[in-house]
Amino acid sequence: MCTDVKVIKKEVNTFLLINFGLIAFISIFVFISSTKPHSADLGGGFAGLFMYIPAFSAIVVLKKVSNYSFPPSVDKFFNVFTISTLVRIFISIIELFFIGNITISSIIDTAISCYLVCVIFVNEFDFEILNLSLNKNFKKVLFVVLIFSIIAIVSSIPNFLSVKDNSINIIGGVFTILMSLFTNIFFGFVLFFGEEFGWRYFLQPRLQKLYGKRYGVIILGLIWGIWHLPLCMTLYSPKTPIYCIVFHLAGCASLGVFLGYAYMKSENLWAPILIHLLNNCIAFIASGGSYESEFTLESLLVGILINAIFFLPFLFAKEYKKAYETASLDI
Repeated sequence: MCTDVKVIKKEVNTFLLINFGLIAFISIFVFISSTKPHSADLGGGFAGLFMYIPAFSAIVVLKKVSNYSFPPSVDKFFNVFTISTLVRIFISIIELFFIGNITISSIIDTAISCYLVCVIFVNEFDFEILNLSLNKNFKKVLFVVLIFSIIAIVSSIPNFLSVKDNSINIIGGVFTILMSLFTNIFFGFVLFFGEEFGWRYFLQPRLQKLYGKRYGVIILGLIWGIWHLPLCMTLYSPKTPIYCIVFHLAGCASLGVFLGYAYMKSENLWAPILIHLLNNCIAFIASGGSYESEFTLESLLVGILINAIFFLPFLFAKEYKKAYETASLDI
């Protein structure tokens, strides 16, 4: 990554312009999908499409704006992902108006995920440049994933206690989560790579160079949170969209602190990818397999408080220490 402030600002601004420009365009169809039969399924398909956009934006900046060079296998990987994103946008629009389901999009996600994972594993050495070699700091990757798992279990205790047959629900929930993790690593990789490559690999180090490690990661979390706005209004909580937006702003800022810590600790993009995947699996299962939820002021405040209690203390981890916050930008 270039350390010149002007170059970094240009890269960040271009990334945000492409990212939110595409999100604004796709959101037109997201709002249309909310008026259609099977709106939840169609909306879910567009939510998956959203997850392609951060990595797509980062790749465009890296390859077309800043002209970074990569090994041939990585270039091919980027080309496949870029083409897949454009095809996915086109197919999602076709599904909305002419098909009425997301079968083709699901096939694309699955096929591209399997392909990309295989490419990474086969060319593992080449992908060290993207911090995508699973063997890099593997124990640290497992460590941060384990920490998140413990946090997720502890923070979910109140929900388990509210269910009468706790043992069955806990055992069944853990089994479902483990199965979801296994299948999504291969069949949903493209989605979680799509977000984490954009947010953590590309944007986090640049914002941290500009604003320091702590402020940079919090700003990233707020950007990530507002990125969810169209989905909050149509899919996640159409009855209480303002509460949903506030929850995502606060939640992404808090969770982003931990994801930032996990990425800096492991120096491996697999860490935030796996944590993000695990987080989404738990949230989806806890909601009963539904995208939609309805917030109350109490549930909003409790959710924000829980995230803050468990994740914000990681701002005091050594990876965020002040001594590391003001790296020189004039090298």
